[in-house]
Order: sequence, then C-alpha cells, then structure tokens
Amino acid sequence: MKRFLFVLLIAVHALAADQASDVVKYRQSVMKAMGAHMTAMSLVAKQQIGDRSQLAAHATALRDLSGGLSKFFPHGTGSDKTKTAAKSEVWQRFPEFEAGFAKLQRESSSLAEAAKRGDVKAFDAQFENVANACAACHRTFRVKDTD
Repeated sequence: MKRFLFVLLIAVHALAADQASDVVKYRQSVMKAMGAHMTAMSLVAKQQIGDRSQLAAHATALRDLSGGLSKFFPHGTGSDKTKTAAKSEVWQRFPEFEAGFAKLQRESSSLAEAAKRGDVKAFDAQFENVANACAACHRTFRVKDTD
C-alpha cells in the first residue's frame, strides 16, 4: 500500500509539472495583455483619446497581472531550453529581476489608485513611472525586439 501511494504521489506530481514551453507561452500571453493595457492607457495619457472612462479598468488589470510574475520564470524556461526573449540575466540576477517586478507592482498599484480617484494629473505622472519600470526591466532582462 505504501508503495502504491508513493507511485501515485510521484505520478500526480509529474502531471502537475508544467512544461517549459507552456510556462513561456503563458508568461508571454500575460506580458502581451499587460502591453495591451499599457498601449490603451498611453493613448489616453498622450491625449490621443479623450475618453478616460476605462482607465481604472486598465490600471487595475495591470496591477493585478503584475503581481507575482516572477514565479513564471522558473529555472529551465530560458532560451537554452525553449524559445523566449528572456535573457539569461533573469536567472543569473534573479533577486534584481524580482525587485523590478516588485517595483512594477508598487507603481501599478499607485496608478490604479490615481485612476480610481479620477485624478488626471496624478494618473498621467504615475503612468510615466509605470512605463519607466517596464522599460528598465526590459532593457536589462529581455532580448531587444528586431521588428
């Protein structure tokens, strides 16, 4: 009976283990969603779109998506194992990488609060802080787009 439970436990764990390519696909999808929210907010912040009614929804989604993102960068999901734009520096400097996500989480929380209050000036200023947090991480930890 003990052996059966042991084998069952191993089998369940093996089924629960995510494949590297699936983890990368998931994190890329989340990042693309975050990018879409940033693009929508950017159009408003740059006054190319005048309707600010959905800013709180975009900012809240960005805040919610940015939480805990570093867990989707486990060892074994780098470019040596699967197709990804994540540089090897992600895993070599993981504490710094996690700190970048923590900063994004803080900045996006402040953005969501400004949007919720309807504070145009605070939102536009905070949007720049969020954009800078994204850019800083991408400069250091992401392969530059060739497009």
